[in-house]
Amino acid sequence: MLVSLAKDFTVSTTQTYSLWHNSWEIYISRLVNANRDGMFLYDRLSGEARMVEYSSELGLAQFQFLHNLGKNWEVHAGDFSGQGQAQILLYDPTSGEAQMLVPDNKLKIVDQPTFSGWGTGMVLYVGHFGLPTLGVMLYNPQQAQSIFMAFDTSLGVVHQAAVQSWGPGSQILVGSFLDHALCQEQHACSTGDDILVLNRQSGLVQQFVFSFGNQFNVYDNRIQGFLRKGMASTVSVFPVDSSLFSLLTSENSTIHSEELY
Repeated sequence: MLVSLAKDFTVSTTQTYSLWHNSWEIYISRLVNANRDGMFLYDRLSGEARMVEYSSELGLAQFQFLHNLGKNWEVHAGDFSGQGQAQILLYDPTSGEAQMLVPDNKLKIVDQPTFSGWGTGMVLYVGHFGLPTLGVMLYNPQQAQSIFMAFDTSLGVVHQAAVQSWGPGSQILVGSFLDHALCQEQHACSTGDDILVLNRQSGLVQQFVFSFGNQFNVYDNRIQGFLRKGMASTVSVFPVDSSLFSLLTSENSTIHSEELY
């Protein structure tokens, strides 16, 4: 059943649908355009999916079938390309494979880039890591490492950075928990979302930020003397990544057995 609420939270419209599968998972995102949500229905048992848009009266406006998705995908939705319309990100933690489903404004899939080598057993989070578009954090609790990735307009991976992060006893939330206008004035944070980390054993709560920076090559001028004397044959250039990963605050809490959302 779909329910539309009025401004005073009274029910203005209802619409009931029947004869649907009983195993659909439902994901909501700006699949139609930047101002209009659509629905992604996924049945992981059959590998079938549906892309749905509703009218203002909650009737079916558009409906697209997707077949043979296969695998036991994790599903994430959001605008990873910065084009003003959401995509569906599918990740398989057992194989390290991923793919994007890119719909047009009729919800027809027009592109489906695939990725491999993302690592197995990773926990995937999405967030705004210093960019207006969504990025990905792949968290490896066993190695206490996180890999951040950002995409270009064609959904190719354009930025990637690995950092040492948190062990297996942590719960992680990604969201905007800080007054970024204030902390940017104090040069204490970057734009984007924060990473809230709870240590389940100690109750320690920490706030981290990650922001992608420029990646460039730096020429090592110290090689000049060796070049003049013929002791070196090539110039020395080394890569520098100015991405930021830092701890902002730490607070002790009494949270030990609860879940944070």
